[in-house]
Amino acid sequence: MPSTVTIDGVEFTRYVQSTFKIKSNRLTIWVDPHRIGAKEVGADKADLVLITHPHPDHLDPNAIKACAKKETIIITNPAVEAQLPQDVKGIWKVVAIKAGQSTDQKGSHIKAFAGYNQFHPKEQGFNTMFLFTIGGKIVLHCGDTNKVEEMGQLGQVDIALVPIGGTYTCDETEAASAVNDLIKPKVVIPMHYGYATGGDPHKFKGLVKGARVEILDPVLNVKFEWSR
Repeated sequence: MPSTVTIDGVEFTRYVQSTFKIKSNRLTIWVDPHRIGAKEVGADKADLVLITHPHPDHLDPNAIKACAKKETIIITNPAVEAQLPQDVKGIWKVVAIKAGQSTDQKGSHIKAFAGYNQFHPKEQGFNTMFLFTIGGKIVLHCGDTNKVEEMGQLGQVDIALVPIGGTYTCDETEAASAVNDLIKPKVVIPMHYGYATGGDPHKFKGLVKGARVEILDPVLNVKFEWSR
């Protein structure tokens, strides 16, 4: 399987877990950058970095530094902002928004929605689903969440990036139900599998109805290093 797909002029590359580089002809967005370095980033430095929550496979300060340039803006939530080290938030502009809030940065409209599960309840504000515009398309990145009612309150979604790993997130069946019943995107890309968790993207694809499923192999063929 490829690691990159171009959908209506917007390029999506999956690096590992839930790490994506999303490019239009005017904007480069990195979401949950993890374990990437100068080799992976190349010339594609971020205009925007979005971070959904503070788990170490999503909040990786070294990866943020690797993909950020002087003018990069980091978009996140207060839970992540509180854990950003000073050598990140002391250098780059950080915009922290809560569920229900939105911000316009670098020509992208970004809105935050609550994503949650039994491990991280809604009231914690731990995980944020980000709905954002790029290249005239509306993209959803769910971070770590189960199927939640907010997925039915998003409005139009062109491309959805949905977790299927089943640990701290939906499994394949729940993710497909969320896509079919609530999100209803035109295209969906599964993520958050085969790194720290299980998850079968082909099983997920077989359960999705009405949306095109693009399966992307990760650029980085690595496994999560559990801390002891």
